[in-house]
Amino acid sequence: MVMQQIDLVGSKTATTKPWQDVIKAPLSRWDIDPLEADAADDEVVVTTCRRLLRLSIAATEVGARFALDGMEHDPAAWMMTPRTVFDDRCPIDACQDLDAFNRNVVLHGLGLGLDADPSYVDDLLSDDDAGDINDPRMDDVVIPFPSSRKFKLLTCWVDAQVGGRRLLAFCALVTDREDDLVERVADRFGTSAATTANYQVGFDQTTALATAMISPAMADMLLLVAQDPSSSLAAGLDVCLEQRFAA
Repeated sequence: MVMQQIDLVGSKTATTKPWQDVIKAPLSRWDIDPLEADAADDEVVVTTCRRLLRLSIAATEVGARFALDGMEHDPAAWMMTPRTVFDDRCPIDACQDLDAFNRNVVLHGLGLGLDADPSYVDDLLSDDDAGDINDPRMDDVVIPFPSSRKFKLLTCWVDAQVGGRRLLAFCALVTDREDDLVERVADRFGTSAATTANYQVGFDQTTALATAMISPAMADMLLLVAQDPSSSLAAGLDVCLEQRFAA
């Protein structure tokens, strides 16, 4: 599938201009000044702690990505402008939902541009074709974790030759089945890559690859999940970031 990248953010606007000029959001609901006092006719938005946490992490991820990449765009304007990747919803609204939150993680974690075809991002997130650890082709794959029925954060780094190209990938999964992560790696990258991957329980943000591939916002989230894999933040966490280079 051919990825579509769509840059919907205009040129950088000087921050000395009024807030409304900086945002340039097309939706009237955001045509408000956050520096003004609350008004009686302000729109009331009912949400939950979980959804606010997703929004906070998503916004942090956007700001960190714009800063790291040196983008000459306003991350606030990006958050308040409809995006194709979120089915033409503004990220500030969409990223409170789990599906859109996951799309945001992939979009910025992989540096897919400022927008993308949602079906492409969903394909990256898809786990419909999970492999079978009992497949004979997996005979040489050793489950690298101690057996336990408790939920835990499992992570791994993959450095392999796949399809004639060098692959660097990071995978993270909260699960109570130790073979789940190995199955995902084998299904996505092949049994050879799964056999040579570096697995661990928890997350180490100090490695060179972690510093290069994982944004500070995502690293902070993974550390929180590693501390409490049974938390609401950890529920359903399944991350895969990859980079491919010519051999």
